[in-house]
Parts: sequence; C-alpha cells; structure tokens
Amino acid sequence: MNNTIQDLFISLRSYIDEHQETKSNMMTVYANLDPSDYTNQRERPAWMIELKNQFDMLTPEQKQDAENAVGTALTWEYIEEKTLEAFLAHEPKGKGAMILTDFVDGMIVDLPLPVENRVYFGLPQVSQLLSQLHRYGKYLVVLFSEKEHRVISVNLNTNGSEQIVDSGSVNGVFLRPGGKKSRTQASERRDLDTEKRIYNSAAEEINAFFMDDTDFDRIILGGNLKIAKQVASELHHSVAERLVSIEPIPFKVAENDLKRMVRVIADEYEEVQDASLVQELLIRQNTCDRSAFGLDAVMTALENGQVRRIYLPHPVDAQKFNMVLVEAMANNVDVEILHGDAAERLNALGGVAATLYYTF
Repeated sequence: MNNTIQDLFISLRSYIDEHQETKSNMMTVYANLDPSDYTNQRERPAWMIELKNQFDMLTPEQKQDAENAVGTALTWEYIEEKTLEAFLAHEPKGKGAMILTDFVDGMIVDLPLPVENRVYFGLPQVSQLLSQLHRYGKYLVVLFSEKEHRVISVNLNTNGSEQIVDSGSVNGVFLRPGGKKSRTQASERRDLDTEKRIYNSAAEEINAFFMDDTDFDRIILGGNLKIAKQVASELHHSVAERLVSIEPIPFKVAENDLKRMVRVIADEYEEVQDASLVQELLIRQNTCDRSAFGLDAVMTALENGQVRRIYLPHPVDAQKFNMVLVEAMANNVDVEILHGDAAERLNALGGVAATLYYTF
C-alpha cells in the first residue's frame, strides 16, 4: 500500500526497535485534533477534556510505574501536563495525532482521520492506526479520446467519501482519419510508427505520475478502449501491476458518475484480491506448509522470525491482536487487513494468519 500510513508504520517500527528494553512500559496517547469538529474550537477543546478523563482512569500502579520509568523526581502530574502541552503545541497535518513514549523520549505522529481520545499504558497500542489504513487509496483515472485525454485523481476514503481532482482535457492521443484505400503502405507504416510513439508518450506520462506522486495506489484507464489498451501495453511493468481495469467510461463522464464508477470498480477489485489472499494461504498450508492460522501458531512463528506477512480481519479485535501487531512492527512484518467475505473466512480459520519464510 503506497501511502503515508506505511511511512508512519516504518517510523513506529524504528522507534520500537530502538526501545526494545522499555517496550512493555510505554504510554500511547491518541488525540482527536480535528479542527472541523466544533467541540474542538472551544477554549478548552473536547479532546483535552476527554484525555484528562482518560488519564484519571489509569491505576495508581500504572502511574507509579511511569514515574519509576522516568527515573527522576518528575511526578505523574508533570507527565500528564507535558503530554497535553505537546498536543497543544503541535500543528496537526491531519485530523488526529498519536504520542508514543517510554517517558524518556517519544514521538508524535499525525493521522489523516479522526480517532478516539484514548490513553494506554504498557505495550504500544497500535490498533487505532489500522482504522487509518485506507482500503482503497488514491486512484489515477485516465480517459482517452482520439484528440485529447483527461487525467483525474480520485481519492476513495475509508469513511465512504470520495475526493476528486480533474486536471481537465489536454491534447493527447490523436488517431489519423482516413481508411486503408486512401493510404499507401509507406504512409500506413509512418502512421503506425507515429501512433506507437504517441501511445508510448502517453504511457510515459502515466509512469511519471506514479514516480512523482507516491500517494497513487491504483490506476484505471477508460474512454476510447482501443487507445486505452494500446497505452496499457506500453506501461512500465511496475506501473502495469497497479492497473486495476480498462473500462468503457465515457470521456465526458460527470464527476458524480465517475465517483460511483470508481467506487464500484474498487469494491470489486478489493473483494477479489482479499478472496485470493485467503485462498493462497490455504494452498500454501496444504502444499508446502508455509502458512499459519490462529493466534498461538502466528505468535510462535513471529517469535521464531518465520513470518513474511500477517493477515487480520476487519474490524480488528484490538484487545486480542495488539500483541501480534506490536511484534509484527518490531520484526518489520507487513500487515494486511481483509474485508467482507474474506474476513469472515479468516475468522473461521482462527482470526489471524501469516505467510511464512522457508526454513532451511
């Protein structure tokens, strides 16, 4: 998944890896800093009041452990005050933020979507981050006609909304008029060579979008299907892997209709992908014993350094699987979230699964 959340996981992995000795005694604080929420526009924003209530719910033993971890004369009241001040001083780039600290040093990270105001003590609590993992992502839609093309960005958010940016129509692929009878063989060859160069140029433009903007996850081509298919054949292999579909989307499609079409295409694509992942897990288990199902088996594989990737169903049982998530981060293991029917199948197979490395 090509997005800023993946960068966030990399940062968290690095922090947890550097703090292995204090990993079990950390404080994780989530704050809903959404400026569009009117309750956050008061002199005492709602997130501050809710976090103070959360702090009060920690046990005296937890607060004492925190004070001991600091190893100085600092009191819990000071820790609480400095945590709230850190959020107040922070200029959020999203609608939420998270602080992770072992009370000696820490990190604050921005989250694109709102979160619940929560305070945890113990192992890092990363479950809320999973709600930030968008299932769909940012789609690049390119529609072709014989004389121009449209480049459109459609961002499909987890909450069901869509954001669209249309660059408008620009000069693009141009198919020369005239039938075979009006052309010599030489002119036909020249026309074919010209068209091939134009297709290649259009493909290079699409390649550049993925190289210049790492936010794009998938691509859909539409409009004139002949042109779209020719351009698709010229894409760089790393970009072609992100091509979800070539569809007869009208070149002059209205924005609302395009949003609906892209959502339907994305739903179908993700459903097929998730179903394929579950099937692959079962095949790996039955043919080469290179997958694991269930919490105990997956945790054992993590402890032995055998796990290539973790699979969890949506919605994730945070209380049950937080340990798996923390260990996955600590061991630089990717996490995949399955939805719909695939999630139900995974729940029936133990609730969590993993693909494994070969053991030699």
